Amino acid sequence: MTKRQFVYIGQYYHIKDKELPLDYKFGVTEDLNKREYSLGRTKSPIKYMILKAWEIPPNVKRERVEKLISTIFEEYKYDGCEWYDIDGDTFQNKITSLFSIISDMVNDGDFNFKEVEIDDHNKDEVEKEIEREIRTGRAAWSNLDIHVDDIDLSGDSAKDGFINSINHILTKITPTQLAIDFSRIFKQNQDDYPEYKQKSLEKIGNFYLDTHSSTNTKKKLLEDIFEKYNLNGKIEIK
Repeated sequence: MTKRQFVYIGQYYHIKDKELPLDYKFGVTEDLNKREYSLGRTKSPIKYMILKAWEIPPNVKRERVEKLISTIFEEYKYDGCEWYDIDGDTFQNKITSLFSIISDMVNDGDFNFKEVEIDDHNKDEVEKEIEREIRTGRAAWSNLDIHVDDIDLSGDSAKDGFINSINHILTKITPTQLAIDFSRIFKQNQDDYPEYKQKSLEKIGNFYLDTHSSTNTKKKLLEDIFEKYNLNGKIEIK
């Protein structure tokens, strides 16, 4: 029986949600659970988590897939290892598109780089919530304390506060201007976002706000927006 084989993207994270360099590892394995465990098996607060994975067609050498990614993303790759200094969304989206194109090149239903569901693991609740936040942008125990012009824009969750803040900012600038300056998170066309993000979009007028990000990322985005438009805003994670 042919063994299943996978390629994956993952990153390290701190169990107390402290900031770490956002570098990403692309690797190959026969067992995603064992690989994630082996990379994160350390007596330190820094753990490892697989973010996205694909099953490789059985007649493809997985090492050649790793070599392909290494060649395509060579400018972002650290010397001597399989770690990449690249925006996580960009990395995942481009690899997803690449595998889709490769799968369509061969007229064979079995030749398919199929994305697989990432399993949860028996970690303590803090680690589970951090994993959940990294993967979905929502953690039950984290929130944002946001004030702009002495107005409390905090919500029941970081996502709610993020949406409240964007709505308030749009009373000072036009949606078109925000879409020009921050096109990564604010677009007029829903289909311009990757498919996996479209379920987490918030429709604001005729535009769509991307809420698929961690609490830390939302905080940084709002700080950048406050600075760009010279707004009197304060934001803290609570």
